[in-house]
Amino acid sequence: MPTLHVDVSCKKCGGRKRLAVGDPGAQPLEEFVHYVVERLSHKPSFECFGGHLELEPPLPEFWEIDWGTLAP
Repeated sequence: MPTLHVDVSCKKCGGRKRLAVGDPGAQPLEEFVHYVVERLSHKPSFECFGGHLELEPPLPEFWEIDWGTLAP
């Protein structure tokens, strides 16, 4: 399966971007999405594509991921 992308918006600055979230390989899609959310939720700091810096994990504080847009 090719690399998957998803639309992400920032609740703080209003920016929106289509981001690559990786290639699930043979992993079931539901399990892959769960691991992506877990990885993003525990990242200690993050620079938003809108330019501001968050010193807390990005989920759920300011990122809103539209999982309905998940596609190659």
